[in-house]
Amino acid sequence: MPSGSQPLRRYSPTLRSLPFWLFVGLFLLVLVLVFTHPALMRYEINQAKIDSLQRLGAYKTSLLATIDRHLYLPRVLASDPRVVNSLGSPDGKGMRLSGDVSISRLLDQINREAGSDEIFLMDPEGTTHFSSNYATQDSFVGMNYGYRPYFRDALEGARGFYFAVGATSGIPGLFLSAPVYSAGGKTQGVIAVKIDLQKLEQSWQASGDAVWVTDRRGIIFLASAAQWHYSTLQPLSAGVKAELAQTRQYGSSPVTPLKRVTEWQSSDWSTFDLNAGGPQLVFGSPIPGYPWRMHHRIPLAEVKAQVQWSQSMIVLLYAGFAVGSLFYRERRRRTHAQNALARLTAERESHQRAIIQNTDVGLLNLDDQFRPLFLNEHARNLFRLGHDAIFRDPSELIQPWQPEETGNGSCRAEGVSSDGNRFPILYTLNPIRVGEHNEFILTIQDITELTTAQQALQEANRALERRVQERTRDLEEAQAELAQNQKLAALGRMSAAIAHEINQPLTALSNFVASSQMLLARNKVDAVNDNFLKIEDLVARLSKLSRQLRIFSGKRNSGSAFVSLQAPVEYALELLAPRFTSEQVECRLSLPRDYEVRANAMVLEQIVVNLLTNAMDALVGEVDARIDIKLEELDGPPRKVSLSIEDNGHGMTDEQLTHVFEPFFTTKPMGKGLGLGLAISYSLACDIGAELIVSSRLGKGTCFSLILPITSTASAASAERREGHS
Repeated sequence: MPSGSQPLRRYSPTLRSLPFWLFVGLFLLVLVLVFTHPALMRYEINQAKIDSLQRLGAYKTSLLATIDRHLYLPRVLASDPRVVNSLGSPDGKGMRLSGDVSISRLLDQINREAGSDEIFLMDPEGTTHFSSNYATQDSFVGMNYGYRPYFRDALEGARGFYFAVGATSGIPGLFLSAPVYSAGGKTQGVIAVKIDLQKLEQSWQASGDAVWVTDRRGIIFLASAAQWHYSTLQPLSAGVKAELAQTRQYGSSPVTPLKRVTEWQSSDWSTFDLNAGGPQLVFGSPIPGYPWRMHHRIPLAEVKAQVQWSQSMIVLLYAGFAVGSLFYRERRRRTHAQNALARLTAERESHQRAIIQNTDVGLLNLDDQFRPLFLNEHARNLFRLGHDAIFRDPSELIQPWQPEETGNGSCRAEGVSSDGNRFPILYTLNPIRVGEHNEFILTIQDITELTTAQQALQEANRALERRVQERTRDLEEAQAELAQNQKLAALGRMSAAIAHEINQPLTALSNFVASSQMLLARNKVDAVNDNFLKIEDLVARLSKLSRQLRIFSGKRNSGSAFVSLQAPVEYALELLAPRFTSEQVECRLSLPRDYEVRANAMVLEQIVVNLLTNAMDALVGEVDARIDIKLEELDGPPRKVSLSIEDNGHGMTDEQLTHVFEPFFTTKPMGKGLGLGLAISYSLACDIGAELIVSSRLGKGTCFSLILPITSTASAASAERREGHS
């Protein structure tokens, strides 16, 4: 081996088992995602809570600004002399008549200027004497509101603050009230201002956010959607219900509690089932200075979607890492093989140069145009050429030069040295193959030492051929290793497909388990039973896949029993029925009677499925695609039965037939098959003591026949019964 060259090394076990560890990593990642799902949900809900509280701050500011704009008005009006004097007659004998509209006009003017809804003045008994809506059909004049809390609070000297549905107009609003004192400090009435907050609700609705405001009992009285008015976030006691009926705070509408869900509840938020809106997360924040709370709600589905998106991104990142790792491994394998091939070629050329340099005859290495590439020292001495001498054509050294005699043995000629001296020589011109190039070896010897030179030349040629053969063999071994690497790459792709087939049922199992937990929490037992049936189907699918992998890896169940030959045919036809339909392949059966053989039922099913699949692959693109399945008894003892599957596809050549059962041999286009199906079927047939033979005619079709010994039905049944009783 030349100095500086590196020995060929095989890949480490880590790179060879990379697909396995990537699959293990994917499995662990799925487990981590499943177990961390609740934590991710809580994290996303907390993020939603932070966002909701920020939004609620803006909405609370707008609500407080609307209220504060009118908060001063009742006390200002209560100190207005016109209002104070209106509650007593000038002579002190009694109240002014309610029919005096001058004060009502004053209140109407102030109401329009202040932008409030209504302003009205009541006597100590709660009867309204003056109102801004005196001229309307729903006038408050003459109505008694002594039962309202805002009236009682003001009558006792406190500030009245009360939200309720108007008893007369039926329009909800915020009532602000203040006591009206006489000159002697005696309470002689109550002034009330009603504020309409519907415009504020409309602005909330236009913003697109779902906003609620609840009173101290948890009853919603302001909302961006009117359908949630007078719903309560918590059940009401009998006393609260009686109070609401007495004060008619929310009119005659029933106060109904919202339905809480059992999961995703916390002291920081609540979760309600809002029917068509689905489960909703509700985040609340108190309104400073008022016995109210403002709430913002978002669909729980949005949080779940965000969690699923995060988990999907993690899986995609891992998939990208896995693909990159596999791509890097394949690139390393390919680079390793190419480097090995290049080193072998360089070593071969180096050995050729060493042979040329060290031989005791004149040797020249010529390219495919007979231009000199290299000449040894003996040739330089023979023709008296210095190291700086340049010649462009062998005809300058040999006369006559006859390149057409290449490979025809020695030619007699004269050598011409650099000083013009001529001497008799024998030369031989032989072609050689160096890598991908054609070159020539020109051997020259002085005829005066012909015998010695011929022996040396023969020995040199033998050594050259031997070393060329050795290097050629090394090159072939390297090419074989490269082919093996390509097969391993194909197995790697198949392993990825197997991992994909296992991952899908596992993902579905995880989803069904999570769904079953939610359904159990909601006491939906029937739906949970449906999930269990689907889980059972997925487990059966995994079991079937595991069975096929055991067959492929050679760990087969060698047990046998008396089985029917029609059963595996029916199983295979049922399994492949969708493909027969989609590819429009006609299947003709000829099963005159059933036969029992001693074999493994699963092995028979695998062989028949493989043969039918192979036949359907051969019929792709055929106009009149047809498969004949025949079951017939062969002549002569011992009794044997043949199960043949014949297609009318393109058929195979004699050369292809000799390799049809070899692993990795396939007639399908690149990437359409690994060439393992028939090899596995042949191996399975040998395991059960059967013969699998093939015949084909190019352009006519192919027939595979599975031949097994016949077992007597009567004797088989008797044997089975004896084994069952023993």
